[in-house]
Amino acid sequence: MKAKKKKALFICIILLALLAVFFRYAGVGIVSSDSPEKADFIIVLMGSGPDRILGAVELYEKGYAPYIMMVENWQPGYELLESRGVELPRDAELAASVGVQLGIPEEAFIILPGDARSTQDEALIVTQYLKEQQAGVDMVLLVSSKFHSKRAAKIFCWALADSGQDVKVLSCPTPYDDFNAAAWWQSREDAKRVVSEYVKLVNFYVVDRWR
Repeated sequence: MKAKKKKALFICIILLALLAVFFRYAGVGIVSSDSPEKADFIIVLMGSGPDRILGAVELYEKGYAPYIMMVENWQPGYELLESRGVELPRDAELAASVGVQLGIPEEAFIILPGDARSTQDEALIVTQYLKEQQAGVDMVLLVSSKFHSKRAAKIFCWALADSGQDVKVLSCPTPYDDFNAAAWWQSREDAKRVVSEYVKLVNFYVVDRWR
């Protein structure tokens, strides 16, 4: 009986140690950052703010790709305003406007139509565009927030595998967001991001990738 209790205690200690390690590095575990290389497109994901387009502009200015691509995202009430004759710029258009004001040529921006509600929607729309264009694309640079970078890269790799082209995805999260991966528990906002990303990662592996 004592041997069983000792074994159970030992297992509990190991599990607690593993949990502590996971907790300590959970923020780092959702970040994916590659060294940028010459690519065909810089793809900027919607859903944040100026931080992402700033990261994309920096990559463009350094000559890593000739185009910055974005997908229109869904905005609640947009169709209603449009039906009433109200012109409301989409987030992608606003981001492109920021880029133009920072000196990026307007023709360098490619905005794909759509009402993307998720990163998966964006990835599928980009994949469909590449299929229709039948252009030889070897590499894309994916710009998102740090906390969203690993999941975004996995989703795009999964989607682009169906493009008919061997497209390499390099994750280049913007350096301008405030996510602190090394001490994520010190900020309520960062803690919410970490928990949310792990839940969404599980959902991607278990549900979304099989649709």
